[in-house]
Amino acid sequence: MAWLYQPSRRFGQVIWSLTGRLTITGQEAMPPFGPLLVASNHLSMNDAGTLVVALPRPIVFLAKKELWNKPIGRFYCNAVGAVPLDRERGGGEALRYALDALQQDRAILMFPEGGISRTGQLRQARTGLAWLALKTQAPILPVGISGSEKFPAWRMPVPLTSWQVNIGTPFTPPQVEGPITKPLLNSVTDMVMERIAALVPESYRGVYADALRPRVLDEERRDREKAPGQRSA
Repeated sequence: MAWLYQPSRRFGQVIWSLTGRLTITGQEAMPPFGPLLVASNHLSMNDAGTLVVALPRPIVFLAKKELWNKPIGRFYCNAVGAVPLDRERGGGEALRYALDALQQDRAILMFPEGGISRTGQLRQARTGLAWLALKTQAPILPVGISGSEKFPAWRMPVPLTSWQVNIGTPFTPPQVEGPITKPLLNSVTDMVMERIAALVPESYRGVYADALRPRVLDEERRDREKAPGQRSA
């Protein structure tokens, strides 16, 4: 039971309004109900807490199982309803859990890169999220985080800096007949990561900078211009 999720969200909203500045754009784009896959870049240990505050709808985390190794990590992950993901074994159990959760119209958060980017730039992503999207036809919500790497996790309650979350437009990968092949998984994965890249500053785009399609940038720019404005936590 995620009994600490909403208290954590309220605490972050209050404390960051006093000790930092989290700017959030695109909250209105997040579907309020129905199955949803949230795909975000991953810069630091601050990202999960940041998204709890930034996203207007409760989400289920698929988090690396190593976070359960320490008592504090195990307590917090269990309290906010996170699900351990064994990356060495392909994450089969967590993906099965995600399938069940999507069938219950829940929102699942995944970091497609599979871990924190130590350079701050986007790395080559894994294909687990693409497999879930193709299997369930759940919409994908791209999210871009920038600046969360500027302060250590122990200083999260008092960041004393600014950082940003840009929420993009949800989309559904094309429905295909036949088996889910590796080339298909790679194609959908690239589609997701290009949309995340369009939501972060150019210096964060990493391996997806050159492949970023101008159309994706134009779509995200138009969507943000239509948005009613920014808000801060």
